[in-house]
Amino acid sequence: MAKNATAGISLFDIGDIMFNNIPTVYAPYGKQLEGFSGWVNNFLIKPNPGLGRTGAVCPYIQYSKEQKFFKVGIYTELNPSQEHIIGLMREMKELFNEMHPTNNKDKRFKAITVLFPNLQGEEIRHIIDEVQLKLKPEFVDLGLMIGQFHENCAQPGLRNVHFRPLQAPVPLLAIRFMVETDWLFLAGDPVLEKAYYKNFGSINFGKKKEALD
Repeated sequence: MAKNATAGISLFDIGDIMFNNIPTVYAPYGKQLEGFSGWVNNFLIKPNPGLGRTGAVCPYIQYSKEQKFFKVGIYTELNPSQEHIIGLMREMKELFNEMHPTNNKDKRFKAITVLFPNLQGEEIRHIIDEVQLKLKPEFVDLGLMIGQFHENCAQPGLRNVHFRPLQAPVPLLAIRFMVETDWLFLAGDPVLEKAYYKNFGSINFGKKKEALD
């Protein structure tokens, strides 16, 4: 059941979806949660020939699920303003930093995903894509990543321009710790590169740039 709550959002383990052990307030969204859970279990934690490398699409999620580090919440209000969601995700960022685990060994495996099942049409771009773009620099500066996912997300894979790893059945924003290989998501933007160096230094920069090229 719910482990933390902020800004009216109750967080629970992704594994609770399978057992229908979710907060009562989210009961009307059972279908969306099942779709989300299926996408995680059948896509994100599996290898994919379109990925361009071996291993799972997201190599950290399996362990995160097993250790109950993967938290899910739902934003249920209609017609949210962009400013409100920016404030909400900043609150979620603070909660993310405080929640278990906080040790250096495991904290990179924790994640918060906030689902927005009531967004439609142009709202998705306005709330999901634009909020992610506006918050990304401040998140990266703190050693965090904020990701945007929805069914029409056009951002391609790093190794295959025809692969769309961010296309999810439910619009969502996700928070996780930045890892060293995130260089490939940040290179080319001087502000984001500076934030990366702040967190990881410039060790192996040449190898990272070669991988990007």
